[in-house]
Amino acid sequence: MKYFFILMLLYSCSEGGGSSNNIVAPPIIDTLETVEEEGIFQALLKPVNKAIGQHLNGALTLVKENNEFIADVRLSAGPASVLHTQHLHIGSRCPDSKDDINGDGFIDGFEGAEVYKEVLIPLDDDLSSQRMGGGIYPASDEFGFYYYSKATNFQKMMDDLWEEDINLTDEYVKLRLNEKLTLKNKVVVILGIPASTLLPDTVSGYGRLTPHQALPIACGVVQKLTQVPGVIDSDSTDIPIPRGGSIGGSNGGEDDGAIFNTDSQPEGPGNYGED
Repeated sequence: MKYFFILMLLYSCSEGGGSSNNIVAPPIIDTLETVEEEGIFQALLKPVNKAIGQHLNGALTLVKENNEFIADVRLSAGPASVLHTQHLHIGSRCPDSKDDINGDGFIDGFEGAEVYKEVLIPLDDDLSSQRMGGGIYPASDEFGFYYYSKATNFQKMMDDLWEEDINLTDEYVKLRLNEKLTLKNKVVVILGIPASTLLPDTVSGYGRLTPHQALPIACGVVQKLTQVPGVIDSDSTDIPIPRGGSIGGSNGGEDDGAIFNTDSQPEGPGNYGED
């Protein structure tokens, strides 16, 4: 609307003011150009400190579609029964052995932060705000597995990222007003090991986090995908059907890969989980 009034004013001046100068109207800025292109983005998680969780694996998946933003993290074979702080950082690579500055065999919270840099999006209980997630993060089970998934209004998240940065000394960073959010080549980092884990005295924490809480265990660099990740389930099984039984489907005739002893179906969402 602001640009409409400017154009009307310029038109009035050129028509009624008698000026012979050619006046060029300012370009109309499309606010959609300030956001990341839509699509699916993924970062494969690899261990950072291989002495801890060297067999872990997992992935971060980010989806930007219309005005919705979704973040999904899956981690397996990591440290068991521990809270895992997880963030999307503005750095462009994951730390490796050469980043172990003090040579103690661990990349600690301070050494890691020198590489993956400040936090842009905390993957906590509230994606729409850097501060309102309340420090609520997922915890792994006794097997070192956890699954995290959150969605938010994309514009609400961007409005928060465009706010003035009132604390320039903390680990969070804001975008400049109307700066485009780029997800490609950002870095996701998973932190946290059990407090009972023995660490050298030289291992440092970071910010308000203790050495155990700040220790990076997994990291990945975000890339845009050209197709949906994974392999589509063929929705079939080679397992023989029990005599008198049925296989899946609302009428027992379609194979959904699940075997039931009767024609009745289990209550709830089954394999698809709760929202």
